[in-house]
Amino acid sequence: MQTFEFPVGDHDHLAGEQDCVRRSIELIGQILSGAAQRNDSADAFLARALDSPLPMLISESVVLTASTALTVSAVLGELIERHCPFVGPGEGSDPPSWQRVKIDDDLISVPHTLSAHFAAGTIAKGSTVVRIGIGSYLDDRLVLRAYANGGAAEDARAVVDSIMSHARGERNFLRGKVLLASFENGLKFDVTELSELDRASLILPQEVWHELDTNIASLTTRADLMRELGLGTRRGVLIAGPPGVGKSAISRTIAAELVGPFTVIIVDAKTATDALREVYRETKHLGPSVILLEDLDLYIGDRRRGNAGTTLAEFLSVLDGSEEFDDVLTLASTNDPDSLDSAATRSARFDSIIHLGYPTKRAVAQILQRLLSRVDCSSEIDCGVVAAALSSEVSGADLREVVRRAVLEYGSELTTERLRRVIEDGRWKTAELTGQYL
Repeated sequence: MQTFEFPVGDHDHLAGEQDCVRRSIELIGQILSGAAQRNDSADAFLARALDSPLPMLISESVVLTASTALTVSAVLGELIERHCPFVGPGEGSDPPSWQRVKIDDDLISVPHTLSAHFAAGTIAKGSTVVRIGIGSYLDDRLVLRAYANGGAAEDARAVVDSIMSHARGERNFLRGKVLLASFENGLKFDVTELSELDRASLILPQEVWHELDTNIASLTTRADLMRELGLGTRRGVLIAGPPGVGKSAISRTIAAELVGPFTVIIVDAKTATDALREVYRETKHLGPSVILLEDLDLYIGDRRRGNAGTTLAEFLSVLDGSEEFDDVLTLASTNDPDSLDSAATRSARFDSIIHLGYPTKRAVAQILQRLLSRVDCSSEIDCGVVAAALSSEVSGADLREVVRRAVLEYGSELTTERLRRVIEDGRWKTAELTGQYL
């Protein structure tokens, strides 16, 4: 496991020994003194560790955010592994708790709520206690605290600053990942993956890709020039069109191309409603970011229709520059752009609006050819004839269902005529339910 150096001062009488020797001697002292049998509260552990009543101690604290809570826990875990401190409860009299987190292919264990007493000369000049735990009954965000004796306030401050610096910098393993944002008693990020998509798998007009690439250049190839000219590196693209034409696939394809140098954040409707501003603020810790907002019309609303809520105000605030969010590309989608408040679609909020229509007959034939490419008899199917049998308002999702339905009925023995028969039958269409309901 990677470790790092903290500034140290004068060593105590055991600091010259190996960690395992010092830990063994300290543990023997615990057993002989009976301290190992105590069931301390967090405050009792703190007072005894620093040999001082609580009112005589000094503390520094930082409320952790969705992107720093996990990385701070990991940094603290490395310090515990390296220095073998005495560990006590982080909340009341509950035992120390750890949580298992999967990062890439690794499953790591990090502290969740605990206190750790570090001897003088390990992570600070003097003796310190570092605690991670829930802030309060009303706020379940994690808080990092460092305690020291009253005359050593600089020790507590230095410990917190060092941990936060490492967590936001070299140890911020959330950077460059795909994160799924969720909100339940606070914003939370889970590392996830994007499905394998590339441009070749999408049949789209070339001008769509050109418009997307022009906007992406603001954060990539043209970023330095944009900064030099004071034009900013925040960009917003709205992709509008009927369901099934590939809006989400386009956004996720672009995200897959940028992930690594960029952190990708997928935001669902509930999180966008409850914590949109907080999501954008996290980008200051996550580096250059791509934010995916799908089905924007579900939560933005329109004041003209009397259905705009607080989310509209949040959305306008984060996109209009009232707070600086540099190096952020927002890719949003909507089925119904007319339902959005006009203030949400003006320039400087969305720099580009891309309208996707239903594919042309030629594009329909190309999509069918792509979908049928793995079928043994695909070379014998006239996709142009099949495309001609479809209406002009058919989406890529509809075509996928046509092929699925045909395979379910005929297996891999497909023909042009059998595909036409599936189309004429119409069971591949999503029909409105009718009748009586119980």
